[in-house]
Amino acid sequence: MRRRRDRLDVHNGLLLSALWDAAFDAGKISFADDGAVLFHPFLGATERALLLAQAAPQLAGLSPRHLINLERHRNRSGL
Repeated sequence: MRRRRDRLDVHNGLLLSALWDAAFDAGKISFADDGAVLFHPFLGATERALLLAQAAPQLAGLSPRHLINLERHRNRSGL
């Protein structure tokens, strides 16, 4: 039941490009509470280059409910 509720929660989604979304779903990146990108230590230089990691902007407009979901994601991803 929780999965369905999570899927329908508007605060359990981020608008990301296809590459960033795949990296997020794979647990290779996440976001800090201030919106800064967090990279998994095992993310290689090639992957970072493909993501244009050095130019990654911070997420803006995160609500407290977004932060709860991001904390769960960081915990699952080991970030």
